[in-house]
Amino acid sequence: MQYLRRIIVFVVLVCFFIAMSDQAMAAKPTKFYEYSNAKGVTVINFHSFGDYKEIANINITEKLFREQLKMLKDNGYSTITEDQLIAYLQGHGRIPEKSVFLTIDDGYESVYKVAYPILKEMGMQATLFIIVNDVETGFRKNVPMLNWQQIKEMSDSGFIHIGNHTYDLHWRGNNDKPKHEAMILNQKKNGEPLTNEERLRYIQEDITKAHQLIEKYTGKAPKSFSYPYGVYDRIAEQAVKEAGYTIDYSTQGGYNLFGEGTVHIKRIDSSNRVSAHELKKILEKNYTHAEQQYRQRDIQVEAQVTTNKVTVKAWLKSDMNKGPLQAKETRFELYKMVNGERQLQREFGGYRVAASSNARVMSTEENIAIYETGGYSVKTIIIKQDGSKEVFWINFNK
Repeated sequence: MQYLRRIIVFVVLVCFFIAMSDQAMAAKPTKFYEYSNAKGVTVINFHSFGDYKEIANINITEKLFREQLKMLKDNGYSTITEDQLIAYLQGHGRIPEKSVFLTIDDGYESVYKVAYPILKEMGMQATLFIIVNDVETGFRKNVPMLNWQQIKEMSDSGFIHIGNHTYDLHWRGNNDKPKHEAMILNQKKNGEPLTNEERLRYIQEDITKAHQLIEKYTGKAPKSFSYPYGVYDRIAEQAVKEAGYTIDYSTQGGYNLFGEGTVHIKRIDSSNRVSAHELKKILEKNYTHAEQQYRQRDIQVEAQVTTNKVTVKAWLKSDMNKGPLQAKETRFELYKMVNGERQLQREFGGYRVAASSNARVMSTEENIAIYETGGYSVKTIIIKQDGSKEVFWINFNK
């Protein structure tokens, strides 16, 4: 009996010291970072699948398209969905470290005949941006376009999501010359001049018409927009923003960083001019640069986590040299892990903490004693004087 009591006392003491040790470790200021999450994501854009002479510069053969997708799988790349991309760019979604997203512009019939079966076979998704007027007329540059029945079938499959590429604003004036794109040209297709105010309404009416027809024939309202030729200006941006699109795409090359936002998404074009090996090299280069850029961010965050309290401090490295103040304010948001995804709960601590020349390190804290058991994250957002933002996450368990 005495022996049993000794064992019980020993176990209690061990548990006590472990608990004290855990609390002491948690109380130490700790640097956190976004591990097991992509530091950047490349969006790959396609157009036509086949060998049409009229659009030779944007064709990709069935063989090469298949080779490119196989290369992605063989090299550990994950093709994500648009919902995953949006959550990632908004700064609250995790995706695999090597992630890519696929888009297709215009809406040529070859999407249905060539790309769609391969995507289904390989279990990959893509967002297709259609020029609605060309779909209704049946041709673009004498190349056959998709019809509504084909578009609906692909949309219903879940492998192809339909986005807006305008109703009839995918053209250039001045004999198809660059810098005369319809989205930035103050005239209609018939040459009738437009004031800035009239052009805003003109674009809005076009986008709305396309939106309504896509929803009518697919049963789903599009939530993404692709700028024709990737061209936009202040008025075009305003029209797209007021149309309520969650995400819009440019044709600017490069990669997209975590928390960077869902405006003017960068994409790289793929066609017969890009072999599977060359595409692999582009992706590897983007992956390396995104890693470097992520680690060289200006934002710095430190957290102190105890059993009852979380304290977060945030600052910019560039503000530690006593030069002109770069930070304007820091915002803090609380997220909880639900079914493997972060879900916004509410503002955290003081939420908005202003920066000043005398207070370049901004901090907040909150009592977590009454939190439910689970995994939590604090999203720290530093808004700079120029309006740009940097995002950092603190992860902790209760």
